[in-house]
Amino acid sequence: MIERRHLKDRRKRPTKPISRYTFVGRRKRAQRFNELDNYYVDRYEFHLLIITGLIIVFCILDAYFSLEIRHFGGSESNLLMSIFMEKNLALSLIVKFFITAIGSVFLLVHKNFKIFSTIKTHIFIYLIFFVYFVLILYEFGAFVLIKGI
Repeated sequence: MIERRHLKDRRKRPTKPISRYTFVGRRKRAQRFNELDNYYVDRYEFHLLIITGLIIVFCILDAYFSLEIRHFGGSESNLLMSIFMEKNLALSLIVKFFITAIGSVFLLVHKNFKIFSTIKTHIFIYLIFFVYFVLILYEFGAFVLIKGI
């Protein structure tokens, strides 16, 4: 990217992760030579918004299938969730949902940042989507076998 500005930079501060321009802003990618990594944008790619939304939907489906499978004698594979579910089922589901939702949105907002100076954060969005997708397929298969559908 070639630097073409001759005037002093108008901006005093970098773009905020969430601002009034999140829904009406124009900035979708880096616009300055020194902003190739670790920068925020005003607007996010539609496919990343869809994938982030699907991760949250998969979280809800995971909770549903886990409850149904437990109802028929199955057990929770995640030891931490199993302990939480034994103590307070409703609270454990709420905590699981909010951790997933906040984590997914955090990754989306930081999609152009690099982790360990090499891996862009948006790769983790795809990875989490893939893991949840496989998990939902597995749980759906177990649900079908248990229900005898």
